Amino acid sequence: MQKYKHLFFDIDKTLWDYESNVKEILLDIYNKWDLKRLSVEYNSFLTDFKKYNDLLWTKFQRGKINKEALRDHRFYLTLKKSGVENNELAKQLSNDYIEISPNKTNLFPEVIETLEYLKKRYRLHIITNGFNEVQYKKLRNSGIHHFFEKIVTSDNVGSQKPDMRIFEYALTSVNARKKESLMIGDDWEIDIMGAKGYGLDQVYFNPNKIKHEGKATFEISNIGELKRIL
Repeated sequence: MQKYKHLFFDIDKTLWDYESNVKEILLDIYNKWDLKRLSVEYNSFLTDFKKYNDLLWTKFQRGKINKEALRDHRFYLTLKKSGVENNELAKQLSNDYIEISPNKTNLFPEVIETLEYLKKRYRLHIITNGFNEVQYKKLRNSGIHHFFEKIVTSDNVGSQKPDMRIFEYALTSVNARKKESLMIGDDWEIDIMGAKGYGLDQVYFNPNKIKHEGKATFEISNIGELKRIL
C-alpha cells in the first residue's frame, strides 16, 4: 500500500523553468523599450534583475515589503544599476513583466511525462507564493493546469511559505492528512524547511546540485526521478 496520496508542487524553478523563461521575458522587454539607447547592456540587465528580484522576493516572503514594492522596485533598482533612474519607466517594465511572464512556457525536462505518470496514481496540487494574475495563466499556457486538483496561492491564503498557515490551508482544503502528503519544491528554506516545520515529507528539487546543510526526505536533480521515488 502506497504511503502518499497527495502531492503538493511548487511552480517556479520546480516545474516552470525560471532561468530559461526570464531570459526570454527580459529580452522582449529590453527590445520593446530599446534600452540599448539608454546605455543599458542586456547581460547586465538580466544579471541585475535576477539579483534584485531574488533579494526583494526574500524580503517579501519575510513580510518586510508588500507586493507592490516588490513589483516596482526590482526594475527601478535594475535600471539604476545601469545609471538610469526613471521610476515611471520602471513601472512600465514591471507591468510588461507581469503581462509577458505567463506567456513563456519553458518547463524543466520530463515535467509533462512525469505529471502524466503521477496523475494516474496520486492527487496533485500546487502551493505557490506567486501572484494570482500570473500563476494561473502560467499553468494554463504551459499546458499543465489540468493535472492539478487544487491551486493554493499566497494571494488567496494571505500567508506565504514557509508560514505553516499556507500548508494548513492547502491540506485542509483537499482533506489531506500530513502523513499522506508530500511537498515538492526547489527552495530549501521556503519549500523544504517550511514543509518539514509543518510535519510534511519533502522532495528537494536541486537541479544544480547545490550543497546544503540538513536532509530532505528525498532529493532529486531531475523531475523525472519522481517516477522512481513514487
